[in-house]
Parts: sequence; structure tokens; C-alpha cells
Amino acid sequence: MTEPTHLVTGLLIGRITGNYAAALSGSLVVDLDHFVSYYRHSLISKPRKLLKVMMDEKDQWGDQRNFMHGIFSWIVGSGLLMLINFQFGFVFSIAYFSHILLDAIDGADFWPYFPFQKLNLKGPIGYGSRREAVFCSILFLILIFVFIAPSIAQYIFALPR
Repeated sequence: MTEPTHLVTGLLIGRITGNYAAALSGSLVVDLDHFVSYYRHSLISKPRKLLKVMMDEKDQWGDQRNFMHGIFSWIVGSGLLMLINFQFGFVFSIAYFSHILLDAIDGADFWPYFPFQKLNLKGPIGYGSRREAVFCSILFLILIFVFIAPSIAQYIFALPR
């Protein structure tokens, strides 16, 4: 999935848990391994080419989703954070796992047991596709509802009858 989808998911988890820092960190930090690939292939200083590679479902070099996108990294990273600060680590873990799940259902290569690449998952939602835009829009509507519904309910039930 693209960054907007991960961002909306992180905001939704942050709203539900009350910990935006942990939720946004967990949902976005996972993509740092993409930037390692972009740096390795000298794309950081070439914005047009970088944007083209970022929006392409096919990973030209097969190294964009690697160590940070695996179940093992999720377990180790989340476990360490929970040892340091359980509440932050727990919310971070939920958001990190949501990132992994979202990437598992898009059409790009995804190896959940990286560095072992026997199992490659490709989901039904194309990376950066209309389906993803619809999916992201639905998540955004849920987010708006979660933000607004408590205010509306508070207003309705506070009215004198």
C-alpha cells in the first residue's frame, strides 16, 4: 500500500488508542527499508525517477520490502519497545502489524518471513490503484466517523428534551 493508506490507518489506530505518536510511528517507520533501496540505487537525488519508482507496483531490484516488512522484525521491534515502554510498544506493535497486513493484501511482492523468500504474497488490491484509492477512502471515512461521531453523540445527548 502507498503512504496515504498507511497514514490514515495510523491516524485511525491513534484515535482509537489515544496514542498518535506510537500509532503513526508503527504504521510509517516500516517503510524505511524502501529508502535504503532508493539510496542504494542513487534515486534520492533524482526526484522524478524516485517518484516513478515509488509509484510502481513492481520492485525493479527486489529489495524495497525486506527486513522491516517481515514478521521477525515485527516481533523483535515490538518486543523491545514493549520492554522499554509497554503502552507505547503495544500500540506501535498494532500499527506495525497493520502495515504488514496492508502490504500483504496489495499486489506488490511481499515476503512475510524475510529473509526467507519461499513465500511471496500478492494480494488483490493493486499498489497505487483505484482499488487502493477506494480502500483508503473507506478508511478515511471510518476515521472521520470515529472523530465526529463522539462529538455528535455528545451534542445530541446533551440537548434538553
